[in-house]
Amino acid sequence: MAETAGQRVAELRMRGGVAQVHWPAGPRAAAPLVLWFAPDGAGAERVAGCGAVVIAAGLPAFPAARAVLEWAAAHPRSLGADPGPVLIAGEGAGAELAARVAKYAREQGWPPVREVDGGPGGIAAHLGKSKRIVEE
Repeated sequence: MAETAGQRVAELRMRGGVAQVHWPAGPRAAAPLVLWFAPDGAGAERVAGCGAVVIAAGLPAFPAARAVLEWAAAHPRSLGADPGPVLIAGEGAGAELAARVAKYAREQGWPPVREVDGGPGGIAAHLGKSKRIVEE
């Protein structure tokens, strides 16, 4: 496990590849869980800076993206995250993948998800955090 700007970061190895988990800096009980899709996980630190536990999945093929979501939804407590709905978001090509994964989850009726538009700024607004966090 590594630390970046006070945040903890660890690799998560899955059948579909490797994702990174980013935890927010400082103590926080049951932070929201965000599944983040962006090229090479870019921007995940800014999302974690909003106070969320972030799984940065990169841009995997849809079946692997779906598997990451299902794993995340089944294991939030092991990540120190809130077991509520998984927030799904992305940037660039990741936004389209996030929309596909969220649609899949809604059609299947599981796991509970919330799609968040607008990249890190949209997540900050959704969580009620200052937008300044994500613009730095």
